[in-house]
Amino acid sequence: MDLHHTSKLVFLNHDGKKIKAPLEWQPAYLEVLIPLENRREVQVYLQGQKLPLYLMELAGQDRVLADWKRSNPGYYKIQLEYQNDIKEKIITVLPQKISSEAFAQMLEDLDTRLPTSVAIGLQKAGALAGLKLPQLHEHTLAQEMVILRRAIKGTINRPGLTKILSSLAKDHHKVLKTNQVWVRKEQVRKPSSSNLIHAFSKGHNLDKNGQPIRLLDTRVEHSVDVYENQLVKLFFELVSLRLRRVKNACEANDNHLLLDEATTLTSELKKARHKALFLNEVSQLKYLPTQITMVLLKVPAYHAALEGYLEFIRSPAVYLDNPDLNTPLENLDKLYQIWGTLWVIVILLEVAEQTGYNIEEQRLVGKDKTGIFVRVFPNGQPVLVLTHPQHKTIVKLIPERTYSTSGELYSSSYTKRPDIALEIQLSDGSHFVYIFDPKYKFESENPDNISRESKPTRQDIDKMHAYSHAIRDRDGRQVVNYAAILYPGFYMPYPEAKIEALPAYPGNEDELRTHLHRILTQALIGVAESSYEF
Repeated sequence: MDLHHTSKLVFLNHDGKKIKAPLEWQPAYLEVLIPLENRREVQVYLQGQKLPLYLMELAGQDRVLADWKRSNPGYYKIQLEYQNDIKEKIITVLPQKISSEAFAQMLEDLDTRLPTSVAIGLQKAGALAGLKLPQLHEHTLAQEMVILRRAIKGTINRPGLTKILSSLAKDHHKVLKTNQVWVRKEQVRKPSSSNLIHAFSKGHNLDKNGQPIRLLDTRVEHSVDVYENQLVKLFFELVSLRLRRVKNACEANDNHLLLDEATTLTSELKKARHKALFLNEVSQLKYLPTQITMVLLKVPAYHAALEGYLEFIRSPAVYLDNPDLNTPLENLDKLYQIWGTLWVIVILLEVAEQTGYNIEEQRLVGKDKTGIFVRVFPNGQPVLVLTHPQHKTIVKLIPERTYSTSGELYSSSYTKRPDIALEIQLSDGSHFVYIFDPKYKFESENPDNISRESKPTRQDIDKMHAYSHAIRDRDGRQVVNYAAILYPGFYMPYPEAKIEALPAYPGNEDELRTHLHRILTQALIGVAESSYEF
């Protein structure tokens, strides 16, 4: 029996019913449709790892099976070897805790909507003076494709990246570069007399007569690692990154028209880059490209690259700087955490403006050679510091804040690291902490029980209790005034412990906004003056 396609691989649930693909975090069987007597002739690999095959009766039929273990969302490569034939197939495991529409909305939120909201919130509060920011309605996937199309295809008056790279592949800028290399003295062609002292002082470099064994030789050769080529490489990498993320968003949105165009542009850009092999020898640009050289002005291909780059980075958009967006399915839990963190920041900025707080510091938004970016790095430093001009309250928002067993605020047990810590210091020096943990988890992983009515896991709620009991100030007082998980389920309060499970479902954030406004308003207008009311 010949095996021509990997369609000979079939997924089954544990009842033996055929399924299109494995479900998120659900075990399944992978059946190999071959004669039972040939089962020793076939090999199946998942992500390069060989899967054990066995014979078992399932749903009244003997089958050749392999176990599919619980897997996170993502793309998985299966390779099948049978009768001197090798076939590969990519299996997509989609998220189950949120719908495909919610997943697409989360990607769109992370790509531009939430970063733009953060930047606008900072600007309203007095930060980011001088930066031109877009309005939230200005940027859509279709508009992104227009920007990418202009960068790759060019305009009537300017060639795009594909033509630029093809042109530079034939004739690119290079300079003569002088290098000094150590060679044996008999191989020296142009010794550097000024560096002879180095030959005598270099360790283990003198023969028995006290003469140098090796000398510095001056070599002059052509180099393509110049500023102009570094600019071209930067332009290519920025466009490639944006195109990859837009393609992911189109795929998640089932926007086939834009996805087809993005796929075509990707193919054309790859072909042009393959021709421009000289860029392999070009290093990364280390600073903002503000220098205008004669090559950029006079050589048409380089001038077009400069104009295209400047237009591209001036496009009215703020982007999230996070590599997990490049492979969103595989990093869904991390992206959900960032999505929840950005929502807390957006609402905090709204409440801060309403309650009269000023921005003292911000490490969220910046501008560099890639454009305007938002970065949420868990380096232990506050990404946002607010102060109130009247009552002198200081508010710090710290992603993944580590509370060790010592410090001004510390853990009385083992080290604690909540996803988001909002630390409030009153004028008398007392502290209060609000904890938020976005969690892509449910109490039940059974797909029959997964819905927006699902409950939080007991483990996550227990972790909120642990934060509340363990985090203390120098006087040993418990300082956590409130703790919550954000998850794609329904609202659940635990009023006796000042803990909540907040509904955070992409595409339907009205309830989350309402709860965050309530919580953060109470925190900023005087947490020490009243007990928390649910």
